[in-house]
Amino acid sequence: MKAIGIEISNKRVIAVAIEKKSDQYENLNPTFKYLEIKDGLNNQNLRDFKNSIFSLFDEINPSKIAIVARQTKGKFAASSVSFKLEAIMQCYSKVEVEIISKPTINAFYKKNDLEIPFNNNYQEQATRLVNYILNT
Repeated sequence: MKAIGIEISNKRVIAVAIEKKSDQYENLNPTFKYLEIKDGLNNQNLRDFKNSIFSLFDEINPSKIAIVARQTKGKFAASSVSFKLEAIMQCYSKVEVEIISKPTINAFYKKNDLEIPFNNNYQEQATRLVNYILNT
């Protein structure tokens, strides 16, 4: 099964795509780091982001796509641009895009280990998410 785990941080989308065969994991986008939008108010930047992320989704052809949920209120609320990016990704029509809360992911890791290595620290949340969706 192929899956993509996504973390949105301000104007940046970090995506980790993994294929699980038996108990083996293969990183399907090892050179991909992240997509970053320069101006969330610029229509062309939003269209370019949509085209880039949908191309990534089409290239990988995942069974599941999930995004780490972000806070909507309070001191640590996510930026408005991040919600635009999330909405664009949710418009992808070939696979249902799930939003999964951090408490749900954290509860999983109280009983399970992270089985997938990640290359960079900023990929940790997306990697934890993709491991979660491949093993539940």
